[in-house]
Amino acid sequence: GRQILGAPPMKALHHAMKKALLFSLIALLFQIVSIRADSMTEYGVKAGFVYNFAKFVEWPGTVFTTAAAPLRLCVLGKSPLDGKLQLLAQRQIHKHPIEITDNPSTQDWPSCQILYLGADQASRLNVLQATLAQAPVLTISDIPNFAEKGGMIELYIEEGRVRFAINPAIAQRAGLKLSSQILRIAKIVE
Repeated sequence: GRQILGAPPMKALHHAMKKALLFSLIALLFQIVSIRADSMTEYGVKAGFVYNFAKFVEWPGTVFTTAAAPLRLCVLGKSPLDGKLQLLAQRQIHKHPIEITDNPSTQDWPSCQILYLGADQASRLNVLQATLAQAPVLTISDIPNFAEKGGMIELYIEEGRVRFAINPAIAQRAGLKLSSQILRIAKIVE
């Protein structure tokens, strides 16, 4: 093909359009999941967030032994979210089937890729920080001020909607790369 003078190359235009479409889809995905908590159960929405967070996290290459190794989602404590998280066991993230582990022992926490702490686990935050100081484990909870207290992602309700706060420094220290798209729509906590 011929190039029209002054027009951007088609390849660059195609790449820019793909990027814009991807960002739009990501924003839409999180908007759909953040629908009003009263029109869908709060816990179903939160489980959707947990699943979507996993899509936008990059773990170090050493975390998965094979390309199809399971992604371990460990659930600590009792939470109304438990039943909804169990449904994620039927899904995959980046070709990794999700494997749910309920209440793993403290020494097993570093072998999880995601650790969800139920609200009843607030007293264990110091143990969490000591055990996972630099382990590549994405920590998520709806414990109030979780992100400020050393967790990575905190789910909370604001104006009837599920929202989330992220502590990117903690994630980076653990060797996790969070997508810039997810950081743009999060409340950032330091």
